Amino acid sequence: RARCLAAAATVRAHVKAVHVRPARAAALWGGSAGFVVLHCAALLAVARAVALPLPPALVALLYLAASGAAALLPTPGGVGSLEAVLAFAFTTAGAPGAAAASAVLGYRLLTVWLPLLPGLVVLAVLVRRRAL
Repeated sequence: RARCLAAAATVRAHVKAVHVRPARAAALWGGSAGFVVLHCAALLAVARAVALPLPPALVALLYLAASGAAALLPTPGGVGSLEAVLAFAFTTAGAPGAAAASAVLGYRLLTVWLPLLPGLVVLAVLVRRRAL
């Protein structure tokens, strides 16, 4: 019990330190909200592209619920758990399995795998210049 209270006091002190400077708090909360909004937008774009027969608001709600559920399964970057939970959520909501799988895989391609390419290019340049 004492360890929990000490940990809670430490967390409270850190949260208070962040909120002392409004710019830091705005960056923290804005960045967190922006991440979710942009991921929802990417998923909605892919869902529309593959003609997923679910309303956009439901797709966004299912994404938020699936993200929360996938966070309970400890996998690096949520890779694997989010796909399974999201595909299950879409099919449970009435989407055909092929459309649900296509939407989920397209979303993950755009948000996980495609962003790796610029990173690989930068890594190759840094290795070539012997900066690493």
